[in-house]
Formats: sequence, C-alpha cells, structure tokens
Amino acid sequence: MEQVLSWRKGLFDSNYQVFSNGSLKFSLNFISWKNSAIATTQAGIYMFKSEGFSKPETKLLNNQKGVLAIITYDWLHFQARVVLASGEAFDWTFQNSWLRRWSLNNHQDKQILFNSSSGNGLLHSNLDDDLLILCGLFIREYYSRLILGLIIGLSCLLTFKSIF
Repeated sequence: MEQVLSWRKGLFDSNYQVFSNGSLKFSLNFISWKNSAIATTQAGIYMFKSEGFSKPETKLLNNQKGVLAIITYDWLHFQARVVLASGEAFDWTFQNSWLRRWSLNNHQDKQILFNSSSGNGLLHSNLDDDLLILCGLFIREYYSRLILGLIIGLSCLLTFKSIF
C-alpha cells in the first residue's frame, strides 16, 4: 500500500508534525540539548532515548519502557541502522549530497523515501508503519544536530585561533 504523507517542523525548533490528507497523524517532539524525543501517535506515546558517545545508539521505548527498536549510527558515513524488536533491520542513508533526501529500507520489499525543503517535506512509503517513519525523521534530526554542533565547534575554534 503506497502512502504519501507530508511533514513539517518549525524553523528554529526540532518538533515534527506528520500529516495525512491534511489532518495530523502523529508528532515528534525533541527534548532541548539532548538527542531524545517524545513521539505521540494515535496508537500511543513513545520515547526515543539516546545513549553513548563513541558507539551511540538510540532506543525506541513504549510507555511501559519496552524496547521496540534500537538505532545505531555510523558517523563516518552518515548512516544508521534500525533493528526492530522482531529482528527485522532497516538501513537509513542520505540519498543526495545536500542532505535533503534520505531513505529507510530493508533492501527487500519495504522502503520509505523522505524529501525535505525548508522545514517541511513529503514522504513516500510502501508500508504502514508509523514507528519506522518516526525513526526516519528522528535520525535525520540527529544528524542535523550533529552537523550543526560541528559547524559551531569549528567556528569557535577558528575564532579563538584568530584572536590569539
């Protein structure tokens, strides 16, 4: 079943809203200064909780703190892997160098394609799985925050170098 959903986020915040036919389907709200988020869907409330620095991972938890999925990151290649509790694995990758298109797929029969443009976008999915869509948006924001942190860090380093 092919579905096309739209999403948007605020310009200076990290809160995503996903719409189906103009009505809100679910939302993803990030916690400031942490790579953690709360997702609210029609089926329930979920938590993305990130841990670790050298080998980072994020756990998707239900409201009873049961692990539904684990996301691991490959910082060097800007990729991630989502492993569901069932054992099914999905790879997340950017599709272009401008970081405006990315995908989440299992390299067999399930795929979600994301597009962005100035804080909003569309996603095309051949499966009906809200949690995987949320994972795709979460990973994108995770890498956006990482890139922003690197830019700020490099800017500070260059500024201090030129001062001294």
